Amino acid sequence: MKKQRLLGSFIVSVLLLVFSISVADAQTAQQIWEKAAASTVLLEMKNASGSPAGQGSGFFVGEGLIATNFHVIEKASNGNAKLVHDQRRFEIDGYTAIDREHDLAILKVANHIVPALPLGNSDTVEISETVYTVGNPRGLEGTFSQGHISNIHPEGTPRVHGKVLQFDAPISRGSSGGAILNSAGEVIGIVAETRDDGQNLNFAIPVNALKALIERSGPVRPLVGESSVSPKTPISHFLSLILLSATVFGVVHFLPTVNVNTRLIAISVALGFAAIKTLLTLLVMHIPFLNGIGSFLITNPPIDIIHALGCENCFDEKLVHALGCPTHFPDLLLSVAKFPASVVITAFLLGIANKVVPGFDLNGFFNTFLVALLIVVGDSLLRSVIPFV
Repeated sequence: MKKQRLLGSFIVSVLLLVFSISVADAQTAQQIWEKAAASTVLLEMKNASGSPAGQGSGFFVGEGLIATNFHVIEKASNGNAKLVHDQRRFEIDGYTAIDREHDLAILKVANHIVPALPLGNSDTVEISETVYTVGNPRGLEGTFSQGHISNIHPEGTPRVHGKVLQFDAPISRGSSGGAILNSAGEVIGIVAETRDDGQNLNFAIPVNALKALIERSGPVRPLVGESSVSPKTPISHFLSLILLSATVFGVVHFLPTVNVNTRLIAISVALGFAAIKTLLTLLVMHIPFLNGIGSFLITNPPIDIIHALGCENCFDEKLVHALGCPTHFPDLLLSVAKFPASVVITAFLLGIANKVVPGFDLNGFFNTFLVALLIVVGDSLLRSVIPFV
C-alpha cells in the first residue's frame, strides 16, 4: 500500500511539473501584445521623387533587421520604419535579402538595438490553434487582434507560392508584413494578404520560409524601386528616337497597304513621328500632373500578372481575386489596358501624319490601326533586346 501511495504521489508530481511548464510557456494576450508591440514597426515607403510608394507592417528579427513583405517595398527607393510603441523612426538603409516567390524581404536600419521577436516552427502549426497578430491596418498603428488557424494550404495562393497558413484574425490593408504569433509569443507566420470577397479570409507566409531567408542575408543593398520609371540619359533618348524611327520607316515603307510616294517621304514621316513621340514622353515625365500617365505607359507590369501569364492553372483564380481585391484590381486593369492605349496613341499620331503629309496615305481607319499595331510591337521587341533604351 505504501509503495502504491509513493507511486501515485510521483505520478501526480510529474503531471504537475508538466502542467506548470506548459503554463509557463503560454503567455497572456496582454503579455504577447506588449512584447510584439515593442518590436513591430510601421513602414512608410517612398519612390525616387518622394511620393508615397506603399505602407505596411514589419517586425525586428535581429539587430537592425526588419522582416516584411516584398510587395510592401517593391516600388520604393527609400523609406523609414516607425516603432509603434514609442514612435521612434529609423531610416531604412536598404535590404539584406529578398524572396519574391514567398513575398518576403529583410530590411536594414543602422545602429539601432530593438528586441527581436522569437521565431517559432511553422511545421508544427495545427488547424484551430489560437494566434495573434500585430500590425498597422489602414495606418492604425499597433492594432492587436486574435483568431485561429483556419486552414493550411500546401500549394499556396495565386500570389504567394508554396505553403501558406490561412487564419481568421481580423486584418486590413496595411497589415501586410506583420507577425502572426502563437500562444507562446513566437512568430509562426508573416501576414501576406487578405481576401475582400469573403469574411476574414487571410493568409500568412510560414515563418520557416523567413528563417531560411535570414540565413541567406548578405550585405546591405539599396532599394531600387523596380516598378518605378527609370531615369534616362540624353544618349538613351537619342537612341530611342533612332530605333523608333527605324521601326516606323520599316513599317510604312515595306507594308504593301501603305502608299508612300517616295522613300524621302517615308524617312520624313518616321523621323517626325519619333521626334514628336520623344518630345511627348519628355513632356509627360517632367510635368508632375502627367507623371502618372508616363508611369502607366512605361513601367513593367506587376509580378502578379507576369506569373499569371505563365501559369496555366492560376490565371482564372488570379482574375477572380483581383476583381474582388481593391489592391490588385487597378494593377490588373492597367496592365491589360497599357498595350491598347499605346496602339491608340500611335494610331492618333499616324492619323495626323496622314492628313498633313502629302504623298502619304494609310488607306483607311482599320489599316491605320494595323500600322500602329506593327509599330508598337516592333518597337517593344527592339526595346526588349536593347535594355539601355
